[in-house]
Amino acid sequence: MWADPSGHARFEEVLQQVFRPAPAVMARGYQAGATWLRVTVPPSAAETLWVTILPQYLDDLQVYSRPRGADGQWGAWTMRQEGDRFPFSARERRTLNYSLALDTSLTEPTEFYVRLSSTSTHALYVSVRTQSSALEFEGRTLLWLGLYLGVVLVLAWMSVLRYVISRDVLWALNVVLQMGTVVLTLFYLGLAAKYAMPNAPQGADAWMSSVLCGHFFLGLVYYAVFVKRFGAPRWAVLMYASATLAFPLQLIWIWNEQARQALSLNSNLILATSLLGSVVVWLFQIHDRRLRWIVRALFLTQTLYLMAFVLPLLGVGQMTFWHLYPALLINLFGSVMQHVVLARRDQLHLQARQVLEREVEASQLLLRAKHEQLAANASFLGMLLHELKNPLSLIRLAVGNLLRPGGGLLLPEQLKRLSHIQTAVQGMDEILDRCRQVDRFESGGWVSRREESDAAALMAEWVAMHPQGHRVDVSGPESLPIRVDVQGLQIMFCNLLDNALGYSPGESRVDVQWQLSRPADSAVLQLTVRISNSVGKAGLPDPGRLFEKYYRAEGAHQRTGSGLGLYLVKSLVEREGGAISYRFDAESEALHQIHFELSLPCD
Repeated sequence: MWADPSGHARFEEVLQQVFRPAPAVMARGYQAGATWLRVTVPPSAAETLWVTILPQYLDDLQVYSRPRGADGQWGAWTMRQEGDRFPFSARERRTLNYSLALDTSLTEPTEFYVRLSSTSTHALYVSVRTQSSALEFEGRTLLWLGLYLGVVLVLAWMSVLRYVISRDVLWALNVVLQMGTVVLTLFYLGLAAKYAMPNAPQGADAWMSSVLCGHFFLGLVYYAVFVKRFGAPRWAVLMYASATLAFPLQLIWIWNEQARQALSLNSNLILATSLLGSVVVWLFQIHDRRLRWIVRALFLTQTLYLMAFVLPLLGVGQMTFWHLYPALLINLFGSVMQHVVLARRDQLHLQARQVLEREVEASQLLLRAKHEQLAANASFLGMLLHELKNPLSLIRLAVGNLLRPGGGLLLPEQLKRLSHIQTAVQGMDEILDRCRQVDRFESGGWVSRREESDAAALMAEWVAMHPQGHRVDVSGPESLPIRVDVQGLQIMFCNLLDNALGYSPGESRVDVQWQLSRPADSAVLQLTVRISNSVGKAGLPDPGRLFEKYYRAEGAHQRTGSGLGLYLVKSLVEREGGAISYRFDAESEALHQIHFELSLPCD
């Protein structure tokens, strides 16, 4: 081998150079200039041998040899042209591999020279074979090509089916990547030049470089989505994605006859992203142990393979025959492993979905049983409320008759007891009404009916109707014409009012304020009602549990109640899209003031 850095040495000058021994497969990386090989063939009984040169993606190959004349004497040196920059139709042999006839001698060695100038890596494998051996080698190449493409196409078709079933974008990208592998293989082994563009060598050469860089671009897109799906850190996804930005620059270089820079950058990016993958794979969030180690094996094997196969292309390390087509083996391995990984992931998703479906089915059965139980409870509660109302009505009627003037001569002590009975019956009536209201709300039977009303007049009327309404100080507009759910507003307002009057000291005042306003951050009117009272014997409630169902403060049990009033208020307010708040402040060491504020959106 002899390297010509300038690439302009004449053949006569080359004959005078000192050649050094070269390996069977030579690799000098991405070099400028030209590489020369001098091949010596021992004496051979075969009059004509074939020179076979690989790989097929080399740009400019010149073979210098001397033909033998009819008299058996060697003629002058002649040059024959090969390479993918020259028309396939003009080749000496219409084979995929570069093949040329070589005259030999029975008695003396035969020498010929091969000159390589290429924008791709300076990798060169020259062999001398008999015609039958060369054709057999060609046949084996086509056989392995057919098997290779068959496996890739089967994997691609299986990925199509997987995508149709799952609609997972990773399967779609996998299909695109497999089809890119098919196209790359056709260019790599010369089929595109032979059948697609036999008379357009410059296009075939540029397209070969473009397809090689394009396939790596597809791989980067696929792995950017892949690592994101498997929980890689954001910076790793961004690094894969940023590497794709080199592809437009590579295309510009290739189509401006600067393919060497594009292909060199491609090889270096392959190494860099492989090393990145060998680090990122340990950061994946994969819970399944088997899948985790399959993915790690994929990335680590790819890294080791690419280091072993790409470094010689860059001129580092010894090259073998298999290094001539480094992308084919790793693409096949990657295709199989990616299919295994995605299939395992789909299997895990299916298992998780089946578990979830079983849980949903069990939950539905439990929910159906709960609904049936609630329906039975509601039926029982309705019957119980109805049955309790009748005796309470009789008690109320009897007590009313006894307390009516002229109802008989009763002692003061008896009148006092009858008054207590009347108060207790009224309290039980209120509890039953609240139970009925809560049951209707929770069972979904509550219906809001908005109507035009004067909210101020309504609330003033409800205050006046309350037995202790004389303790209430009302402030606010005399008229608030709005559309509101009157029944819901009555329950909310009266519950708050009754709560304030019932749990404040007997002669204290309860302050009620109402107003209509439009908040600065809203286009909807808002009715605000504030009710304030002093703290009575029941003491302060627990703010965290105040609106819980059945909650009553420790000191509140001396008064009849259900713990449903404030719970119902909060439920109805939130159903209407409003809010209720509670706070208290201390005016002195012995006196606290409790404030409830109700806000309702309205028209």
